[in-house]
Formats: sequence, C-alpha cells, structure tokens
Amino acid sequence: MNALILLAGYGSRLSRDDLPHKVFLDFGGESLLFKHLNALQAAGIEKTVLVVGYNADAIKQAVAGMSLTMPVEFVDNDLYLTTGNTLSMVMGLRGMTSGVLVMDGDLLYPREILDDFIKQAQGSCFALTPVDIDDVECAKVVLNADDSVAAIITKRALTHEERTNFKFAGEAIGFFTLTPHAIDTIVRAYDEKEEHYSKTLWEILFSDIASLTPLTVYPIDDEGCFEIDTQEDYEEALACYNAHPDRY
Repeated sequence: MNALILLAGYGSRLSRDDLPHKVFLDFGGESLLFKHLNALQAAGIEKTVLVVGYNADAIKQAVAGMSLTMPVEFVDNDLYLTTGNTLSMVMGLRGMTSGVLVMDGDLLYPREILDDFIKQAQGSCFALTPVDIDDVECAKVVLNADDSVAAIITKRALTHEERTNFKFAGEAIGFFTLTPHAIDTIVRAYDEKEEHYSKTLWEILFSDIASLTPLTVYPIDDEGCFEIDTQEDYEEALACYNAHPDRY
C-alpha cells in the first residue's frame, strides 16, 4: 500500500508565524512531519506522496534531511490559496493503481491506532472517532441501514432529514483507505465537475460518490487522536502527548 499526505494548505487558523508550516509543530523534539513519515515507514508503507503548496521548499528540505528508506515523492499544488483540499487529494491520486492510505497532514495519532487501521481496514474505509452530533465544524459521518457511508457532512449542522434517515457514526478524523475502484470514481467525478470540486473540501466529493463505490467505516474508541486546526488544538494535543509520549 502507498500513502498520500495532504500538506498544501496555509493553516491560517493556527496563527504560528514562527513555523514555516504547521506540519513542523513540535512533539517531544520531533516534528509532526517526521512522526508521519516514520510511522508510515514502520507500518510497511511502500511509498508516500506528499502534496505540497504553502512553503513547499521547507517541507522538501526537511524530508531530504531525514534518514528514510521509504521512497517519498512530491506533487506541487500551486493553487492552494484559492482551492480546497479536494484538488490536492485528486492531484495525489492521479496515476495511482493500487490501494492508498490518505491522510490530512495536521493529525496527531498514537502509532498503534494507525498500525491497526492499516492492518484491519477493509476496502475504502474512514477512521472514525466519537464526537458530539451537534458539532458543526467536524466531518460528521452518517450511515445507511447497511452501515455503508451515506454522506460526510462538515461545517454545518445535520438536517432533520439526515438525523431521521441515517445513522450517525462519528467524525472522520482525517485518514482513510481507498481502493483502485474508489480512486477511479473520485478522479472521474472530479474531472466531470472540476470547477465545483476544486474549491471544496474532500467531504463534499465523498458524499456525492457514496452511491457509486463502497465506503465503510472503522470506529476508533480512543481519545488520543487530534486534528490540529488552532493553537488551542495544538495545546490539547501536546498535553496528551506529554502525558503518554510512548504511544506516539
């Protein structure tokens, strides 16, 4: 399996002018980027592709200085300021012919959770963590009666119809696997409506293709996973890391 990490974004909500990119946030003397790549290498990932944009050179230089045996390739998204992360995902997926693990770059997670997910996730599968159903910001996953993904809804509340017709499963934390069929479906859907999808988050596209390719979920009952959008998120993640550094 290959891996794809989405790193093009500016990360303006974090407000850390002291860092060239939020993937350089420090955890125990190691950057988030270093932790991602070492965790993927230890998990047996064959190759990792990084989609970069904002301060891409700093990321490339940092990777060049790491002692990795796993090949790392880069895809440049020069449109990162005016597009959503769907474009970055599609740019990274083009040409991939085998299964892939896709990750947002702003995640902190225990290594055992990532390892178990890679080993146990079946097909195209989203890692889920518990979340309040009324959390407007998060990527809320709702399921059909057969437990397949019906939609992923973010930046808004669930409607009455969505609450009534679907089962609420949790938050898509930001890493998921895709089969070759799902990759083909994603790329075709994007190319058919590029003007629309280029400005959206990937949750929108997955909701639109959920009926076209099987999408499943992998619940994680653990409080050790964090999506880091703000300084407050970082401080919460760092406190958990400092309390249990051996897990990360």
